[in-house]
Amino acid sequence: MREINKILTIAKFTFKEIIKSNILVNIFFLGLGLLLVTYVAYSFTYGEPARIALDFGLGTLSLSSVGIAIFIGSGILAKEIDSRTVYMIISRPVPRYCFILGKVMGLILVLIVNVLLLSTLTLSAYFFIGGEFAPILMWSILFILFEAIIALLVVSLLSLISSQTIAVILSMIVYVLGHAIDGVKLTSMIAKNKVLESIIDVYHFFLPGYYKLNLKEHVIYKQNIELDYLVNNTFYVLFYSLFLITLCVLTFNKKNLD
Repeated sequence: MREINKILTIAKFTFKEIIKSNILVNIFFLGLGLLLVTYVAYSFTYGEPARIALDFGLGTLSLSSVGIAIFIGSGILAKEIDSRTVYMIISRPVPRYCFILGKVMGLILVLIVNVLLLSTLTLSAYFFIGGEFAPILMWSILFILFEAIIALLVVSLLSLISSQTIAVILSMIVYVLGHAIDGVKLTSMIAKNKVLESIIDVYHFFLPGYYKLNLKEHVIYKQNIELDYLVNNTFYVLFYSLFLITLCVLTFNKKNLD
């Protein structure tokens, strides 16, 4: 129980620290951008302005959430090490796993706030110009949050074993590949080359398949999607997130902070 309280305390202070920074200002300007795009779609688009506004809105929500996740996750330890607060916390004593779990939990709370604020603006603008509600909308927003959480955990793990810059670059590469991997497997070049196909399969097994969380086309074109697909990918995110968190804890336990 004491360990849980320690984790929650670290999460609370991490959340407050980031919220007090310029992150809310960035979210504010992103929100203004979403409203501007919606106005342009409503005023100058013929046919289905609501669909175009939703397309831009969900795309912006996804990219901004992943961008914020990579930005805040890459510095999961850098600031604490520079200010030497990590040494004070761990020497209290606070187990290392409590510290890293608290940090991750606080960062995830920031992502939740970001997604809630921007998705509220996106849906409000969408409904204002005549969009219709569908349950897949909520699933799409939830999957965008899942996508951001995985990106956060990936960059957090990489930042524990490399520099911030390298962690950010590698996280972006993994993100792009994670969306492209499904389409790459269908190309004739991969299908005819067993070696490349094996490499792709290995990548697909160990690294995140972000494409599984992209529901935008289903939302925009009102395509049917099986509930099993949504549930299975929800469990995929949960198990993969636990896998990444475990790696973060193990890596931090062995990390030399001197």
